[in-house]
Formats: sequence, C-alpha cells, structure tokens
Amino acid sequence: MPWSGTMLLGVGWAMINVRIGENRAHRHVAHQISLALDSPCEIDGAQPMRLAPGEAALIPAGVAHSLSPIGAAVRTIYIDPLFRGMRNTVQRPTTVKLHKSDGASLRTVDCGEAARQWIDAYLGTRSLSRIDHRLQTALGRTEPGTSPAKLAKAVGLSSTRLRELAVRDFGVPTTKLLQWLQLQHAIDTLRHSASLADAAAAGGFSDQAHFTRRLVEWFGVTPSLGLAQLEISIVR
Repeated sequence: MPWSGTMLLGVGWAMINVRIGENRAHRHVAHQISLALDSPCEIDGAQPMRLAPGEAALIPAGVAHSLSPIGAAVRTIYIDPLFRGMRNTVQRPTTVKLHKSDGASLRTVDCGEAARQWIDAYLGTRSLSRIDHRLQTALGRTEPGTSPAKLAKAVGLSSTRLRELAVRDFGVPTTKLLQWLQLQHAIDTLRHSASLADAAAAGGFSDQAHFTRRLVEWFGVTPSLGLAQLEISIVR
C-alpha cells in the first residue's frame, strides 16, 4: 500500500499529513515528531510505542523506526540542523512521548508558516547550539552530487576536519550528510515531474536504482510507495 497525502518541504524541515503506507525500519538526519490523528499509531523499533489519537512522540535523529498500521492518519514534522542553523545538544537515544500540549498545538498546524512557528516554539524549549556557519553556508550552495572533497575545499577545511564538524552538527559523516541533501533535491523535483529518472538526475544520483536505494535507506520506502501519491509543495 502506498503512502498518500501531502508534503511541505522547507529548508531544514518538512511536514507530511498522510495515511501510512508500507515502510521498513530506517533512520535519518532529522528529528521526527509524529502525531496520531484519528486512530492509534504504532512506532516500531527497539522500544515500540503506541500513540493514541492526539498523542505525539519525538523520534530522535539516528534512531531506527518504522510506522504502522497501514492506513492510519499521521502528521509528522522533520527538523534537521539546517533549520535556523541550530542543533539540539540534548541527545536522546530513544523515542519519547511529548506533552499533551505539544500534540494539541501540532494538531492545529495547517500551513507552512504555522509549521515553522510550531517548530520555533518547540525548539525554544530545548538546549540548542549553533552549527558551524562555514558548513551551513557551503551546504546552502552545494550542487547535488558534490563530493566530500569538493565540499571540504569550498568550506576551506581538510576533509578530516569537515567530517568532524558534520558528525558534531548533523550526527553523520560528510558522505551521509551529502546523501541526505541529495534526497531533498530529488524529492523537490517530484513536485513538478512524475519521472523518477528526472528526480534521480536532479538529486545527482547515478540512476533510478541508486535513488531508490537511498530513499529506502533513509526513509524506509520506495519512490512508488512513498512519494508517488504525495502532493508535494515547496515552502521557501
């Protein structure tokens, strides 16, 4: 069963309002906050969690998980350090249920601006630290398919030092960080082209199969099941 619904994609954040489709265990750079809407939702992983309608949970970056059951309605917000150039310095190794007020306020979010305001308010209660401005600037100018060595040259750092910064600020080495950005470029293309070949090329992937492998790795879905029936909009 495919995922269906809508996706808003911004810089360092995204929001989906969807019916859950098939997915497998995965982990990614972004913190994920999922809200069960009109029926219970299960977060599967090392420590499974059940969300009743109206309850939300934080799945920290790097934590393996999947969502079920198929057909359940969820609202999910993804936040990575490119949003406002800030990273969460409190590392939680497991999924945690949020306060009822967080779920209630997330339920009212109905547009891109409201989503950004909600994220700002949510992050305002967390311990944050600014990411390296050189890396942030360079990532904003990076072309899909850029190599770690080329990015290191653009930042003016050695590849080793850049890797250290990527791990500190994003939780993954430079290679993985660039893969994460490639996927966002490819997903952006799908909003105005149904061609997986176009999306793969826009993301700097060698072919459709390469794009599919990365999407499964980072989001647990194939393009046909995870993206084909989503209405994608870009929020600048």
